[in-house]
Amino acid sequence: MAAAELGAELKCSICLNIYTDPVTLSCGHNFCQICIQDLLRNQDHDGVYTCPECRTQFSTRPTVQRNTTLCNVVEQCHTWLRREEATGTCPLHRLLLKYYCFEDTVRICADCCASVQHRGHQTMPMNEAAEKIRQDLRNLLEQLVSGDELDGEVQSFQEHTQKVRDKSATVKESVTVLIQDIISRLLDLKKGVLAEISKQEQQALLLTSNQIQNLKVMKDDHYCKIICIEDLSNMADDLTVLRIDVPDLSCPNVEDFHSPDMDDDLISKTLNTGLVDIVTGVTRGIFVPEALNATLNAKTAGSNVDISADLKTASWSPNNRGRPQNGERFEYNQVLSSESYFSGRQYFEIETSETGNWMIGMAYSSIDRRGHQSLLGDNDRSWCLRRHDDEYSVTHQKEVLQLTFQPSLNRFRILLDYEAGQLSIYELSDQTRHLHTFTATFTEPLHVALWVWSAWVRIRS
Repeated sequence: MAAAELGAELKCSICLNIYTDPVTLSCGHNFCQICIQDLLRNQDHDGVYTCPECRTQFSTRPTVQRNTTLCNVVEQCHTWLRREEATGTCPLHRLLLKYYCFEDTVRICADCCASVQHRGHQTMPMNEAAEKIRQDLRNLLEQLVSGDELDGEVQSFQEHTQKVRDKSATVKESVTVLIQDIISRLLDLKKGVLAEISKQEQQALLLTSNQIQNLKVMKDDHYCKIICIEDLSNMADDLTVLRIDVPDLSCPNVEDFHSPDMDDDLISKTLNTGLVDIVTGVTRGIFVPEALNATLNAKTAGSNVDISADLKTASWSPNNRGRPQNGERFEYNQVLSSESYFSGRQYFEIETSETGNWMIGMAYSSIDRRGHQSLLGDNDRSWCLRRHDDEYSVTHQKEVLQLTFQPSLNRFRILLDYEAGQLSIYELSDQTRHLHTFTATFTEPLHVALWVWSAWVRIRS
């Protein structure tokens, strides 16, 4: 028997390849062990077992028996095929392997190209196939070498990831500040409404007390009239009785008195107006924009104030810098921002030194530049948080309100709601804490305002 014919005889009818670990059914037909086992497992669902070769049916799942003789023949065949393949000839057609099949990734002969097994596959002479593979490898290499673009894309996405994280942190912080602001406003509203209720209560109680006193006086007067009339009615002397002017016997008009009550409508209006103002403020600016990118105007800095190169930090200097005087420069250790703000909800963040004295806030550009009245908080043109000798306060128009707290991170946020006329100050720590809210009717653009003494203050970007 020819080698090609022998190879055909040793093929499994299921996988159409030369047997691997051949086994035999009781009907005498041989199959690869794994092929027949998979087929029988599929037939388990129907409970009907059939030989794929002769269609013999079995009432129960047939057992398979290893065909030792065939296993030996197959092993010898594989050995022969490997030897033949090493010589470069087709084991089936005994022709030189001059072609390459891309689908099966094997070398084949001319007869294999025309066979059913490789019909419709992409085949070409081995030298052309090898050159095509080389070109594909060159293209792949070129793509890999140009991986710098991927590096750029990776960096771009990494930068975007950081931006998302930064924005998330900013939004979280803004929401925290907003909720703290709402809580603060609700507490202020509660305080105002309760004060109105107490005021009306006192007014009602005072009026009631006055009416009780008036009623007592009228009651005493009425009782005196009764005694007098009783005495007159018992007089025996007719002439005396006739000369008497009969007193007014009418009863007091109690309709002139009323029980004073509290003004429920006014209380309700006060509460509703306050809630509407809070809701309006929230809906008008739930998310505050990013922190202001404010820079310091060196032309306004006092002679003992050093300004950093990036125009973000103001530091106290014991040496007078001898800066030329101009209409904008402060006499004291103060400085304004170059930018001004006159609408919307804006905020900026400040980091301060742990020692020394400082003031942070906002001011009109029309604030005086010289004299004690030019100090932040000592006039009607500036609002600030002040640190002096380890004590903290807020001040405007020389009105100082002491604050009882110790900062943990020396970071603060100042939130401006221009249209609402509010300037709120918060401490930025593990939990954002509301410190104070100034209320005013702003009439000019506002600038960031700083004052330092043996300290430094920095505007955070």
